[in-house]
Amino acid sequence: METVKLSSKGQIVIPKEIRESRHLAAGTEFIVSFLGDEIRLMPVPIFPRTQVEDGAGALAKPGRKPLTDEETDRAIAQMLQKADEATKQ
Repeated sequence: METVKLSSKGQIVIPKEIRESRHLAAGTEFIVSFLGDEIRLMPVPIFPRTQVEDGAGALAKPGRKPLTDEETDRAIAQMLQKADEATKQ
């Protein structure tokens, strides 16, 4: 665990090893939050968070029958199961 000091301007320096391992460059923005007595810094995601609805229809092909909710759930479950099995090999 590293320790840092708060400057008179309210600034802290993130140690070089941490910056390099997390690819944090000058100008990286952070979300500051509290969890109990902890102060947490989380880099702002490079890509904004989206909802499924934002991409709905992006992969639609003319003449392709849309999947039902059950078919979608089944396809997702199969994909996750394959990914899980791959991690156990």
